[in-house]
Amino acid sequence: MYILTAYKDNEKIFTITKCMTKDQLLLLRNTSKFTCPQCETPLRLKIGKVVTPHFAHIVLTNCLTSFSEKESPTHLIGKQQLAEFFTRVGCKVSVEAYLPKISQRPDLLVRNKRNIFAIEFQCSVIPVDDIEKRTAGYLRVKIPSIWLLRTPKNIQLITKGISIIKLSKFMQAFIKNLPSSSSTIITYDPTTANFYYFSQLVHISGSSFLAKIRALSIEQQTFPFAQVKILNREEGEGYWKLFKNKRLRFLQNRIRSSSFGVMDRFLKNCYENKILPENLPLCIGFPIQDSQVIQAHLVEWQFALICALKQHHIDFLDITDKWLESFILTQCKVTDFEKANTVIEDYCKFLNMLDFNINLPISAIFISESRLLEYFEQQIVAKPCEN
Repeated sequence: MYILTAYKDNEKIFTITKCMTKDQLLLLRNTSKFTCPQCETPLRLKIGKVVTPHFAHIVLTNCLTSFSEKESPTHLIGKQQLAEFFTRVGCKVSVEAYLPKISQRPDLLVRNKRNIFAIEFQCSVIPVDDIEKRTAGYLRVKIPSIWLLRTPKNIQLITKGISIIKLSKFMQAFIKNLPSSSSTIITYDPTTANFYYFSQLVHISGSSFLAKIRALSIEQQTFPFAQVKILNREEGEGYWKLFKNKRLRFLQNRIRSSSFGVMDRFLKNCYENKILPENLPLCIGFPIQDSQVIQAHLVEWQFALICALKQHHIDFLDITDKWLESFILTQCKVTDFEKANTVIEDYCKFLNMLDFNINLPISAIFISESRLLEYFEQQIVAKPCEN
């Protein structure tokens, strides 16, 4: 494991910074002794040509340094860059500070005028349970945590503005609801020294999301972190256009992509309702907050819900908790039952607000696109679009 912080000559904490020259580090290695701040065993200052200079235990110990994974050179460089950033914006920074009460060591412990924060720069995929446990540990000592993901390589960062991106299940676990930019993930790329914001995230299907992508250099960043502005009118319309195109392509290809034939529940529902998939009204397959917890396309689970309600002659206001639980268990594959329950309740409220008549044939349902766009802008992309 790589370490950036050590006791120098058994006295003061010493941290390797990016600005130190090789000659300075060589002199330190020849004239000083370093020990581990936790287990107090000797450390060696390693100065290589490939890996960022770092400390390592001379003798392998069972030191509980609470690093969650073997650190990569990118992780080390990122920690150094972030430590310098927080120092520049006026914070007091401790690199790899050990918290004995919870036996955890955040990448950075940052103190501004009011609060202390544990900053974690996460470069590798680890179980989400581990993230939750570490976050809970910080909260036990009343330290809020901020997790920054390394910007994923699979997202084409050359593209800025409104785009469709794919987010892994791991990345989805870091989606936060921010005041101005709704569902957002903030990442950092040490290679470019840029923060990348994926904001106004709108789930479409599977791992696909609509997103506004913005890059912000570390020199321009502030703390608390800068927030993305709300969508302007043009951006809101761009979101709507992308959503409609993505939905239509899915529906047009749905028959060809089916591997279940006559057993395909979605196609069977379309047949029984005498409607082609691409002719389904726009309110079916409509984005709903947190819908990524339901592992099916928006159109499929929403149409399945409407068909089930029609079959049992149940109106939206008459849905019971027991009926909804049964629907989820029998017709949905979900990653979070409670969230899925809330998502479906929100969709029912949406349809009820639209005065959707469950007793009418699907082909007879008409809701103006302008009304749907207004709701989309107000509820789905967080706030009414700016003019």
